[in-house]
Order: sequence, then structure tokens, then C-alpha cells
Amino acid sequence: MALAALFALSVLAQGPSTQVAPPTPPAPAQSAHARTGPHAVAQAVSDTGGDDDEGDIPAGAPTDDYGFVAWCYGALDEYLVIYDQVKPDLKAIDKLFGTSVQEDEPYTADVAAERLALKRFGEAIDAAERASPTPIAAQGAADIQSGRGIWAAARAQPRRKLADAWLFWGIPKRCETTAKTLKLRSARASHAATPAGASAIEIAAAEPAPTLPAAPAPADPAPVAPPKPQGPPPRAGAVIIDGR
Repeated sequence: MALAALFALSVLAQGPSTQVAPPTPPAPAQSAHARTGPHAVAQAVSDTGGDDDEGDIPAGAPTDDYGFVAWCYGALDEYLVIYDQVKPDLKAIDKLFGTSVQEDEPYTADVAAERLALKRFGEAIDAAERASPTPIAAQGAADIQSGRGIWAAARAQPRRKLADAWLFWGIPKRCETTAKTLKLRSARASHAATPAGASAIEIAAAEPAPTLPAAPAPADPAPVAPPKPQGPPPRAGAVIIDGR
């Protein structure tokens, strides 16, 4: 897995109290986001080689095509939500590292491409739900939430760390290829029943994004027994016999 992807996963996996070193400025001869980050969308669509981003996909991600595309939808949807929050930090990072970004809004073209990718994932999800002989939207909504949940730890970091994670995360290529396969296969399905009720995307949109579980409150300290009252000190030169 690429170094940038390793950094992204390390930020996504850290809890709020863990310190993560800022990314090393890229060498002038190479792109800061050649394999991951905002520029990964076009590459994910155009690359024809085998997957080399398996390390970007958590072990707990769904393995079936419909669930996996729903997971990709959730991860990318949350990524786009975070973009609006970290734009000031993205500008500061670009200024600090001396990159060539000249847009008033950083990575505008890339974010537009990512919104199109999100639309493609949504179309594949919708096609699979319509082609399924049984309702699957509830499970799809849970998978979308699982994808959104990969950002929970990064959201608990300071905003600059969240911006770092945003910069170095990229859509796994398998999201694009699986969404395309799922949509084509669903279109050829012999049963095309329209699903009743809300879609997975609608169900997930009505739910809050996953967050880290709250730390348990510290237990109240055991009460300290008050000291036993003592009588007046003995008179000088007095002898105490049997406590008198």
C-alpha cells in the first residue's frame, strides 16, 4: 500500500487523544496525491490494472457487491461532507507546502468528480434494489453507515488532523469496478420488481453519522470516613491509667 494511504488509515484509526505527525511535504518532482486523495477519482475510473488498494479497504467491509458498493457510498458521502468543514485547513496546507493549487475553493474540480462518482454508486445501489427479489434496503443502509463510520475516529481529532486524513484518502478502485459490475448485472436480471419503501440511501440519510462511543464516566471515589473525635489532650504531667 502507498505511504500516503498508510498515513490516511493511521489517522482514521487513531482515537482522539493520539498524536499523529503532520504529513511530510512532497518532493517537487512528484504529485502530492498521485495515488490517493482528491486526484484519485479520475485514476480510479481510468486505470485498467489490477487492484492495488486492498489495504485501503478495512477487513470489516462487506464482501458482497451490493453491500460493498453501499459501503463505498457511505465512505465517499462522508468524505464530501467533511470537505466543507476542512476547506480553510486545506488552503493552509497548500500554502505551507507550496503546492500549485490556485483555485479559490481548493480541489473544486476533483470534488465535482467525486460527486459524480457518488452518483454512480447510488445508481448501482438503486439498480440492485430494484432487481432484488427480496427487500435489501435495510442491510444496504447499515452498510452505508459502516462506510461513513470509517471517519468517526478522524472526526474526533483536531480539525487539522481531519484535513490531513481527507487529503490522503482516495476512493478504492474496487469501488468503481464493483459499482459498474453491480449495475450491469442488475440491469440484466430477469426480475425487475420495484422495491417497496425507502431505498438504502434514503434510510441512511435520515440517520446521524456514526461516532466513537463515549468514554465511560470515571467512578465516584469511595467516601472517606471522617476521623474519630478525640478527647482533650492530657494535662501536662498527668499520668493516664486505664484510659483515665
